Amino acid sequence: MSEPIRRHVAFAVALAAALAVSGCAAVQHPSAQAATPTNGFDVTGFEPEGAAASFIDQDAAAINVVGVDGLLVNTAGTGVTAPSADAEVRRDRAHADGLTAQLLVSNFDDGIGDFSEPIAEKLLTSSANRAKVVSALATDVQTGGWDSIMIDFEAMTSAEKPGLTAFATELRTELGSSARIDIALQASTTKAGYAALGYDVPALAAPIDHLTLMAYDQHGPWEPDDPGPVGSLSWTTSAVTALTSLAPADQVVLGVAGYGYHWEGPSEPGQVSDRQARARVAASGATATWNAAAGEWTATLPNGEVLWWSDAESLTARVALAHRYGLTGVAVWSLDLSDTIAPIS
Repeated sequence: MSEPIRRHVAFAVALAAALAVSGCAAVQHPSAQAATPTNGFDVTGFEPEGAAASFIDQDAAAINVVGVDGLLVNTAGTGVTAPSADAEVRRDRAHADGLTAQLLVSNFDDGIGDFSEPIAEKLLTSSANRAKVVSALATDVQTGGWDSIMIDFEAMTSAEKPGLTAFATELRTELGSSARIDIALQASTTKAGYAALGYDVPALAAPIDHLTLMAYDQHGPWEPDDPGPVGSLSWTTSAVTALTSLAPADQVVLGVAGYGYHWEGPSEPGQVSDRQARARVAASGATATWNAAAGEWTATLPNGEVLWWSDAESLTARVALAHRYGLTGVAVWSLDLSDTIAPIS
């Protein structure tokens, strides 16, 4: 789950397709229950590569899992990078704060600056390649000090569905029933859309503990003429409705944006933290507006710059949505960009 802006091309392309979804029965893996906090609501905070470990301390009282970004599958699909020294620092800080340290593995390609379908295809369609990557990930968990793995494969097509399910199943077999294995899913507002994105959700629900729905990047600077919410409540609700028709609600974790985007203005459009968004508005003399329908803040500055951002108030609205649907928790991207997370019940 690398920087949100990285996945925009794959997201827009993949959602254009609509294919049928398998009707396999979903079975929650027993270890999902063991991974759930005592208050019954799971809260993950993601730490992108290079973020200061101090953000983990800041939010430790409110989260139980730190998702550390992470490992990259190589361009041949035959292996993964080793956890960096920075990743290991964040792993150790999570443990010092009594939290689960979860290692993210993705098909992000630094060469193109986005997620790579060819990397996913090379890995997932080859049983030999899957075995190599599964073995490496199992070693990270069994001897490398990591507690959990999150699979974050994006920019896929429906052709990757069988291979992704096989990969998740093989990883479960290698790690056994006690290890926590989660998967990040790009959002779709239809059941067919999840299949088009490469996810056989009912089949994945069997070996996977938590399905983390990335309900953000509905809009962004890659749409220069269409500023809008990072992930509106109505869009998020539709994505949750579609996903929970395919898998048990108590396996779903709702991914929430803790950041925003800005369009137009004198500077290059891009991502902003919640703090930066408010500072831009204050410095311009403008006033931000809470859009209740979207569950986000927005502002148009005198220089023409448009901002939308999702902050602590947005998180509160999405926690309420998660409770309403009986979801098992929320996951905030990311600790370095978001407001400090208040304890969630």
